[in-house]
Amino acid sequence: MLFWVVAAILTLGASLAVLLPLTGGMKGASAPGDHDLEVYRDQLSELDRDVARGLI
Repeated sequence: MLFWVVAAILTLGASLAVLLPLTGGMKGASAPGDHDLEVYRDQLSELDRDVARGLI
């Protein structure tokens, strides 16, 4: 009997460890394209700096 209680507790703990992060979603995360826009703007500013230095 004790074995089944311990097995049930371990199973419940493992299930919660897997399911809780999945149900929480992405709280506080930015929109999917925000990071892409930031990288794109950084690349454009780097190109502008290279043009100003005469490298391009």
